Amino acid sequence: MLINDLKNKKIAVWGLGAEGQQIVQYLQKHKITQNIILLNDDIIKLPVWAQEYSLFYGENLVEGLNQAEIVIRSPGVSIYRDEIIEAKKNGTIITSVTDLCLNEFLKRPNCKVIGISGSKGKSTSASVLAYILQNMGYKTALGGNIGTPMIELLDGDYEYVVEEFSSYQASDLTASPHIAMFTNLYYVHSDWHHGHENYCRDKIHLIANQTKGDVYFANFQNPQLLLYTKPYETNRRWYNTVEGFYAQNGILYHRKNKIVDIRQLKINGFHNMENLAGVFSILEYLGMDIDKAAQLLKDFEPLPHRLQKVLIKDNVCFINDSISTAPEAAIGAINSFDGNIVLISGGQDNQQDYRPYAQAVEENQKVKMVLTLFQTGPKIASFLRQYVKRKDFELVEVDNLEQAVKLAYQKLKVIGGGTVLFSPTSPSFGYYHNFMERGNHFIKIVHAL
Repeated sequence: MLINDLKNKKIAVWGLGAEGQQIVQYLQKHKITQNIILLNDDIIKLPVWAQEYSLFYGENLVEGLNQAEIVIRSPGVSIYRDEIIEAKKNGTIITSVTDLCLNEFLKRPNCKVIGISGSKGKSTSASVLAYILQNMGYKTALGGNIGTPMIELLDGDYEYVVEEFSSYQASDLTASPHIAMFTNLYYVHSDWHHGHENYCRDKIHLIANQTKGDVYFANFQNPQLLLYTKPYETNRRWYNTVEGFYAQNGILYHRKNKIVDIRQLKINGFHNMENLAGVFSILEYLGMDIDKAAQLLKDFEPLPHRLQKVLIKDNVCFINDSISTAPEAAIGAINSFDGNIVLISGGQDNQQDYRPYAQAVEENQKVKMVLTLFQTGPKIASFLRQYVKRKDFELVEVDNLEQAVKLAYQKLKVIGGGTVLFSPTSPSFGYYHNFMERGNHFIKIVHAL
């Protein structure tokens, strides 16, 4: 569906966060339609420019939904909700801002859309790719949670649009990017997806509508990508294999040729080097100068809350990895640093398996202490007691983040320094609005020491 297909239709915009408000304003600005209904799960104070429209919320939401010809859902509105399923049965068209914008860009003959997805690492990967393309002189836009909202890019003229796609956005797309990349797939049990199987299928749906001539790159080292991309083998290309770009011990290689060493970069994390193998696979596919790309990469500034160096004090380095919402992310973070490590972990329970995390702590003698807190704290602690038997290891359950930071700092000062790694392994909801607020709280505590 294209924006023009909305002309003079009765449109319901469901979800009035940033994206919902942006599409309403876009429809107003471009005089697409005046027949707009606003839907929201809870009551909300409407901005002045939206007060001419009817708002349906709570128990009255379905009444508004039934009046619409087309519903534009926000990412937070699950496609598995009963109201969505019933509306589809009744002939209502369900779409999203992402799908509308993607279709618009795909019809532009001189514009290539590149979609980046995965459980972890998609933000950094998309940012690096856009940064390199921009600095090679191409008109490139970065869209998504870490770039400009896609709806705001529609009035621009670009050669490349690099877009980060979440599983929420990819789940019901009617089109696919010309080029896509998957960093990984990890276990995530989300109420939004009604289970892990749906989550994986919704992620991979990003490339379900690719056509002949399109291509996507997947991480060969991730078992779940091997499994879930199998129905779409035709357009698939692997990275992290010795036949192409791959990472080993913090070095990015192309076949036998060394491309760049992580010690030359501002980016932390060996797992980021694996993701860069995918980024450079795309650059090679586009015919870019790989040596020039490697030089440009050295000046790329890492994104905040992703293995972000906050402060070094008394030989103790504080790392903010608040974006870490899965045990696998913390395992990757542990392997990114030398010297003594104290981990701070815990957040909202997302029914994740912490056995591999505990095993990684047992096997990595650099980890001297883990401090657990919040809802998942007791669960993480129980697995650590079960699996970690090293005599030099200490486990402490704490009440709050301030206490965790102070104890971690004290521990490392006593044993000669090291890294305090705030890698929560769990979502932030229930304690913070998002991972950014959580990371900023960690930073504030560290600077107050």
